[in-house]
Amino acid sequence: KAGKAEDEPSAKRREKAEKEDVEVDDPIDPRPATKATVGFGVDTTLNVVPAMQGKVLMALTEGGMQYFIAGARASVGMKAGRYLYEVKIIEALNPVESTQGIHGRTPQPRQLVRLGFSTAGSSLVLGDCDDCVYFDSEGNFGSGKMKKRTSQNFTRDQVISVLLNLDVNSPNAYTMSLFREGVRIAEPQTIPERLRDKPLFPHICFRNVTVQVNMGPNLLKPLPFSCRMLQSAAGSDVIESKESEVGVYNVMMPVAAPDEGTFDWLDEWLEAHPSWVELSDRKLQQWAVSSGLSKPKGGSQDKPSFAYGITGMEDMTLQKVINAIAPTIPRNYVVMEVRANLLASERAEVLKRFSLPHFKKTAMVVMGKPTEEFKDKLRAKILREKQAKADNEWRLKKAQREQQKQMLRRQRELAEFRRKAEENRKKLLEEAMKKTGDEKKEDGKEEGKVKEELEEEKLDAKDEKVEAKEEEVKEEDDGLGDEPPKVELSEEELHFDFRQATVGDIAPAALSKSLSSFTIPEESEGFDAVEFVWEGEAECKEYLRRWVLDAKQSTRMEDLQPSKSFADKMGSWQKQFQEWQAKQKSFKTNPTKKEKKDFEETETKVDIFSIEDVDDMGDGEPLYANFAPEDWALLQLRYESYLLQESFKKDVDDPDRTDIPEVHIAFYFSKYFKRTLNPQVFNFKTVSELLDLVKDTVIVSGEPAVLTSNMDDVDSPEIFVKLTEECRRDRQRRTDAGDETAKLKYTPPAGAATAIRPQVPLQSWSQIRPGFKAPGKGAPPVGGLGNLGWKGKW
Repeated sequence: KAGKAEDEPSAKRREKAEKEDVEVDDPIDPRPATKATVGFGVDTTLNVVPAMQGKVLMALTEGGMQYFIAGARASVGMKAGRYLYEVKIIEALNPVESTQGIHGRTPQPRQLVRLGFSTAGSSLVLGDCDDCVYFDSEGNFGSGKMKKRTSQNFTRDQVISVLLNLDVNSPNAYTMSLFREGVRIAEPQTIPERLRDKPLFPHICFRNVTVQVNMGPNLLKPLPFSCRMLQSAAGSDVIESKESEVGVYNVMMPVAAPDEGTFDWLDEWLEAHPSWVELSDRKLQQWAVSSGLSKPKGGSQDKPSFAYGITGMEDMTLQKVINAIAPTIPRNYVVMEVRANLLASERAEVLKRFSLPHFKKTAMVVMGKPTEEFKDKLRAKILREKQAKADNEWRLKKAQREQQKQMLRRQRELAEFRRKAEENRKKLLEEAMKKTGDEKKEDGKEEGKVKEELEEEKLDAKDEKVEAKEEEVKEEDDGLGDEPPKVELSEEELHFDFRQATVGDIAPAALSKSLSSFTIPEESEGFDAVEFVWEGEAECKEYLRRWVLDAKQSTRMEDLQPSKSFADKMGSWQKQFQEWQAKQKSFKTNPTKKEKKDFEETETKVDIFSIEDVDDMGDGEPLYANFAPEDWALLQLRYESYLLQESFKKDVDDPDRTDIPEVHIAFYFSKYFKRTLNPQVFNFKTVSELLDLVKDTVIVSGEPAVLTSNMDDVDSPEIFVKLTEECRRDRQRRTDAGDETAKLKYTPPAGAATAIRPQVPLQSWSQIRPGFKAPGKGAPPVGGLGNLGWKGKW
């Protein structure tokens, strides 16, 4: 009787609840409640600040953090039953905006709350992956990237109850409901099937608000039916997270050669260790994108661009905030910096930040020949990406073909409509003609004409039908099939050790600055352990040494600056160069009495390299008396290419980097001489072809090809004048012998400074070049090899 009396009020409450809500009162459950405390431990984003023993959640707003969504996942999850938790927005924040210009667009809404459940190890931002389900403050219900409006909004100072029903015996099994101030504002929403056999943990995401969280055991706002909170759930219905605080945490630093599977290995490792927190710029950028910020273009894998138009992010304040707070929050961290992890000085800074005793610091060296397991997973990843790309292309083509089909259908429907309209018109016309009969002979003739027109129109209609049928047959098969084509890896892809990324791990400028300082970490630096993943310590050190050596041959030194020694030599050369041009001009203006015949005899008899003074071979004639603009250009090229190679070797001061790679000659020429090396002035396409003109001074050879000097230490630049005169005379002899290939195709660039043409007394021009008239007053000057600072006029 007593039991019957107790059941009557319960039955009345259930009946009342059924009338007011689809959910019913909880039955009496004799099972013991969980002993685990439901709260927020290590499973939160780094900007979450728990207070009041996890009952209040706040977020950092410094350095651009006000634009990031904060996420917190509870330490206890549900695997069965029906339970709820409550949340109340107790503060709405309005931090100062720090955007600049039109590119600094902040994500909307500024204040945001998402309440739901997620699986262990999934993203801490609800909506960032498929392993979650949630309601948000804007009235949406979502899972992954998909969401739809299903509820009313909720805002500050309102108690929001989130109920998850995993009771298989309930008519509302596998649904989630939302209540505001004890009143339902969303009908039970079915959770995805992929989540039904997994433990689901309460999950809260918010931005620019402070929230109060109540996990139980007592409700802040009663519901129309009785329902236990998560804190009083049966122990067999819940599971405690494995990531609860354990007292000892790890800091791991991957050390790998750039562009050799660094991030692929890390992604694979994090899949096996989902609780570890990655500290890197790429992870911050992913977090920013998940929070609604558009990903800027540029940068490298290691240091992506943070050009968001937000001051705290563009000036790297965000990274400083993360570096400051991470050591204070107990987590297992992966410090992923490709360049920094290869530098002993940068590693020391990380070890200094994580100096507390509860952090175990490990260096993980991932270098050398990868394992077959890694390559198998890499090939599978490449195949998935290749298949996804092919699928997208197939869908796009399919959609285009479908659009074409629909257009053809509309055209046929329109043609059919017109045909029927025309038939009706013809029918009415025929009936009208029958009524008129043979009233007039003229009408009979007209009728004949009309009939002929009708017959022609019928034939046209038949042709249109035939064409329509042919088009219909054509559109039946688009040639694409019903499923996307299956792709396969190419022979080259099957032999990849590492994936060929479109964006490098390290920017070339950053790589060139630190390349020579790359080292393998050692325990003596302060690590508790140094582990080698693919190969042993000795092999990794040798591998890195060879990698650095190869990289030096292919990486430009963006920060290299010409030394004072170079500047002094270049200044002296420019002064000497101008003096030679002035002396040539003076000699041509006041020539000796020697005629062309005498010049030729002198050239034949005199040994160029025995001349002691290039300014006077005799009778005041300089060795360079007959230099044309192209000869001055080649003289300049000889000295500058020699000086470039010698100065590069001394300024770099690296025994592994003594020569300039062929592909970088133009870059370093511009770096040293502040102008472009243009091979087109001599009608060449490449710098190597141009330098072949001065192969007596420098050559481009080897594998890979590099610029090397043929000159030992040069005491005086006069040697370059002698080399230039020797080549001039050789070209002249070959030209006189009829060798047209000896002629240089020299075209001074537009805007080039004036150069001196070889001159003889005006009465002798016809002797040198028959039929050629001496230029008169105001004749245009002849240019040189691009901004060489040459002087002189006609």
